[in-house]
Amino acid sequence: MKNIICFIFILTLIACSGNKKNKDASLNNLALLADTTPVIVYDDTLPCADCEGIKTRLTLYQNKSKNRYTYSLQEVYLGQGSDKTFETKGIWSALKGTPQDPKAIVYQLDVQNDDPEDGDVINYLVVDKNTIKLIDDEMNEFESKSSYTLTRKEQ
Repeated sequence: MKNIICFIFILTLIACSGNKKNKDASLNNLALLADTTPVIVYDDTLPCADCEGIKTRLTLYQNKSKNRYTYSLQEVYLGQGSDKTFETKGIWSALKGTPQDPKAIVYQLDVQNDDPEDGDVINYLVVDKNTIKLIDDEMNEFESKSSYTLTRKEQ
């Protein structure tokens, strides 16, 4: 009888700890996305190896009531005769932590290719309320003197 009570107690503890973890995860998600603005726009010109620069405009859409986070990324490659324009759309999420800073916040854009198994991501480190910085796939900053930052624009 003692063993049964002990077993039930342990199962109850395990079940409760799992619920707390899920609850904490959703609270962290809300904390990471504390900005309640439904549309956030960042833009600037990023460096380019074979052109004058990449005019970049990132628009993040937040519909918290529907738990829907989408983005539109517009990139114009400057100085190549007629400027080449690309637009990417998809879903984004906020992640916590980079190899250098476990408290950092990263906006991660999911990029969908023609091959669903060949998905890719674009990562932006949140520098402050008005600035994000493009970082690599492993969430490390680029080792370059060029600026990889985008600045928030008021709507």
